[in-house]
Parts: sequence; structure tokens; C-alpha cells
Amino acid sequence: MKKREIKKNKMSSGRKEDRKSINSKKNLFGFSKNDSNFVKFKKFWKFIFYDDSILSYVLNFILAFIFIKYILFPGFGLVLNTSYPIVAIVSGSMQHKIVEHRICDDYVMNTYDMSLNLSQWWHFCSNYYVKNFNITKSNFTHFEYKNGLNIGDVMVLYGKNPKDIKVGDVIVFIPEDKRFFEQMGPVIHRVVKKWKTPDGKYHFQTKGDHNPKSFENFETNIPQKNILGVPILRIPYIGYVKLLVYKAYVFMKN
Repeated sequence: MKKREIKKNKMSSGRKEDRKSINSKKNLFGFSKNDSNFVKFKKFWKFIFYDDSILSYVLNFILAFIFIKYILFPGFGLVLNTSYPIVAIVSGSMQHKIVEHRICDDYVMNTYDMSLNLSQWWHFCSNYYVKNFNITKSNFTHFEYKNGLNIGDVMVLYGKNPKDIKVGDVIVFIPEDKRFFEQMGPVIHRVVKKWKTPDGKYHFQTKGDHNPKSFENFETNIPQKNILGVPILRIPYIGYVKLLVYKAYVFMKN
């Protein structure tokens, strides 16, 4: 009888321990059954920031993406008066540089790649500006970003009133050519002409400093509604991250 009683006691105590272990079991984020919502919230953020698991890294990435896209960017946009507060330059259309022997409309035989100062760049590119818009070298020296912009530059934009934008300003705009926009995104070029239509709206023509001319399919008649802003701050090199992602996207698409 005593042996049976001892056996029963052992079995009942074992069941109690099992129940305790089940009740104390924690889920993936470290929550236990009796935790309050506040404690669960604290444990969740501790898991996000201090846990070294793959899930923690994935959740970090998702939260960072949500924060940047839906909180940080809209916040910047509200302050800077534009829907595109930050853009990265992924093409060489604004650089003052000989690339593969070419700059503007010239072929430079003895030089494959070389960065140019303003005087050197003007030597190759001045004809189009003087002939079509009467823009002189003296004018150009007073323009913003007179030495051009480079691939990888990140530009912080401000939504400037179209009437205050003048010839020589660099602007970022959505091209009218929808196919071009889908492939390349917004364009950052320099204003070479500005006019006002009878309805009181401003229109602009731009040109990339490195390009031979203004291209008719997207920049010879830019309505003011398409302008996203003007750059107010330049941060070099950071845009290479976007450039690598863009190249990977193009590679996979093709």
C-alpha cells in the first residue's frame, strides 16, 4: 500500500511539474502566458534590437523600410515642400568628364576618361549654350553646381516656387515621356530656357551638362507641375548603393 501511495505521489508531482513547465513556456519573442501587454511590448523590442537570430534581422529590415518610406521620407517631404525630398544620381548626364572619349558633342581622341574643370568643360561644350540660349561662360560661373554633378551623388531637394526658378538652376522633374520615366525615374538637369504661357503657367527647357543637346522627348517643354524641386544639398558617393540596386534590377529584368 505504501509503495502504491508513493508511486501516486510521484506521478501527481510529475504532472504538476509538467503543468508548470507548460505554463512557463515562452514563445518566439520571449512572451509568457502571464505577461501584460506592456511587458510583451518591451520584450518584442528587446528581441528586435538585441536578438541575434535571422528573424530578428528580417524584422529589423522590414521595420527600417516602413520607417523610411512611410515616416521619414514623408516627414522630409512635408518640411521641404516636395514629394521627392531625396534623389540619387544614377546617370552621367550632369558630369563634367570625358567618358569613353566623349563629352557633349565632341570625340576626344587622346583621352578616354578624364574629369574636367570649368574652363576645360566650357571649351568642349560652350557652342550649344551660346548659339541657342546666349549663355556665356561668365553666366555659367554664377550658376549653382557650375562644375556639374557626378554619379553616386545624393541630392536633397526643396520644392521651390516655379516663378523663382531661373535659367542656370538645376531642377529635378518628372519627364513627360512615361516610358522614359518608368526606366530612368526623375531627371536632374540644368534649366537653359524658361517661359510663361498665356494661362500663367511656367514651362522650362533643360539640358544635361554632359549631353550634346536637350532631348525633345522629355526636356524641351517641361510644365511646372512636373517639377519636383531644386537641390539644396549634395552628398557625394552615397548614391552608389541605389546605383548597384538599379543595375541589379536592370540585369534581372533583361
